[in-house]
Amino acid sequence: MSIKALFFVEGISYGHIVRAFIISQWLRKLDINPLIVCPENYGSLFKKHCFEIENLTITPPGEIYQRLRQGDSMYLSENLLNYFAEDDSLIQKIKPDLIISEFRFTALQLAKKYQIPAVGITEATCHPAFINNLGTVPDSLAKPEFIPLWLLDFIALKTPIGKIINQKTIQTISQPYQQASTTYGVEILANFFEYASQGDICLISDHPDLIPLNHLRSGDIYTGALLWERDEALPTELSQLNPHQKIVYISLGTQDSLATDFLTAYLNKLLAQDIQVILSLGKRNLTISSQPNLWVFDFINDSKLLPLVDLLVYPGGAMTTYQAIAKGVPLLALPSHANQHFYAEAIAQQKLGYCLRPSRLKIDQLVAKTVSLLNIPRQPLREFQAKLSEFNHQEEILQKIEKLIR
Repeated sequence: MSIKALFFVEGISYGHIVRAFIISQWLRKLDINPLIVCPENYGSLFKKHCFEIENLTITPPGEIYQRLRQGDSMYLSENLLNYFAEDDSLIQKIKPDLIISEFRFTALQLAKKYQIPAVGITEATCHPAFINNLGTVPDSLAKPEFIPLWLLDFIALKTPIGKIINQKTIQTISQPYQQASTTYGVEILANFFEYASQGDICLISDHPDLIPLNHLRSGDIYTGALLWERDEALPTELSQLNPHQKIVYISLGTQDSLATDFLTAYLNKLLAQDIQVILSLGKRNLTISSQPNLWVFDFINDSKLLPLVDLLVYPGGAMTTYQAIAKGVPLLALPSHANQHFYAEAIAQQKLGYCLRPSRLKIDQLVAKTVSLLNIPRQPLREFQAKLSEFNHQEEILQKIEKLIR
């Protein structure tokens, strides 16, 4: 029997697109070729691999990440109501046998309403069983800035006042989802984490040793690290790299979440120490002066570049975190919003790198930490590399999906 599947891909960052692409490739092993519903600017990746495409409207990612930097909800209720209307219209048009959703929460709510089997894809940090026990508060919530970080961390995570503030924060970020659910007439869920981890099957796109959960529900399953080995060659300019000099790769990411006011001073200090620097702008419209030992690109193939570098400096995104660990590269994370922070703190806890909160960033501290990480012991990275390569739940996941739809 031919299965009609709709795959909603929110696509607010490149990592979300890649995760969806990898899972869509898995589904072909079940003879499922889903109709990919994604933002128009990302459709070419799926078209290249012979998937049918339907354009999807999303909230501008810049607006989403601006709200996240301020500790607010990803979406406004009007954003979600627009999503409901668009998703509902497409579901009525296609009448799918299966709905898959990568971070498009409204599609999963509608799947439940219409009793359509559904698979959700999320991150462990967005699961109800995730607890921040890492000892620090995300930069977006580390306010007011005149209070020392150690004191904010203590108040937020060790005191009754902190627990009340945390509960209020969860209520605040959950309200738009609950308001939109009420208005559209679908089930109202308890909080953001319930909205972000829906589906008869919920694929958790993490490794349990990096981002553990207190418990798993019957439909939950970890995917392990979702890694993509891309074919694109590295720029020819990088043939000039000196393998006997340290190489720092700075990736600003595609989320536009990290402020770049520190960048010029940071680059100058690294270059003054004869460190080679590769900078990936990720759509940023920045003017960077040309200098010896500095290579600047808009995008670059991480999967081919990472084996060449000695350190990755980045905002802390999940996809890049796993790509770097898989290549044995230490990480220095500068996380702007909560989700990035949880990954950044996890890598520090596992001795895979370090985390600095951008709002309190001091250039000399950043440079010193960079230099120290260029020489850290690599044994913890090698051990975690092995964990990533040994963890493979693809067949189990496909069996669960097949059981769901047959």
